[in-house]
Amino acid sequence: MHRFALPALVILCLAAPQAAFAQDKAQAPAAMAYEPRGVYATINMGPTREMMQRLGAAYGTDKRAAIREARDNAAAFQPAVLYALANVLAEDYAEDAIFWYQVGRLRAVYDVLRCRDESARPVAILELRKLMNLHLRNALFYRRERLVGLAQKAIDWDSKNPRKYDHRWPALYGKVAASSAGTNPDEVTIPEREWPAILKRTHETHLKSVQDFANQKPPS
Repeated sequence: MHRFALPALVILCLAAPQAAFAQDKAQAPAAMAYEPRGVYATINMGPTREMMQRLGAAYGTDKRAAIREARDNAAAFQPAVLYALANVLAEDYAEDAIFWYQVGRLRAVYDVLRCRDESARPVAILELRKLMNLHLRNALFYRRERLVGLAQKAIDWDSKNPRKYDHRWPALYGKVAASSAGTNPDEVTIPEREWPAILKRTHETHLKSVQDFANQKPPS
């Protein structure tokens, strides 16, 4: 059985939000410092980049359309898009933002833990954390009494909506993709027979981590 450090990664992903950050603006995912080859070159990041650009644009007709598309077809988008959607909603629709953020986080952790290259896992999670804006972080921090219910709602949604995006995206953050010729597709993702157990543990650990965070007394 392939070993994976689920609790550590989920804790990293669930780290308590802080009140002050250097900038209140979503960033694009980190640029890759290499040209992926072979199977890595087939990992489709195009829809993610396009939708994040639309969601990050100045408010207008296309941005409103992008919000509707991201909500209505959320299963088709990689987790970074759901983070971007949560950012857009956070100021005026905090609970919707928290819900989509948790869906994105669940899917991110699950995708990361299916990635065979262990060097890619923490980097991918940290890059997603950088996408969170101040409104979203504050929503998580100050609405902790709503977090557990929204976490269960996110888990239920995740269970009922099959992923329709390229789940291999975390591999692009790792050392293997930086050096490999990509001739062996099996080096990207761990065997599919292990996926159900990973998903089950992802859901269980996510809910427990949210419960623990929600039960913490916020600083006065």
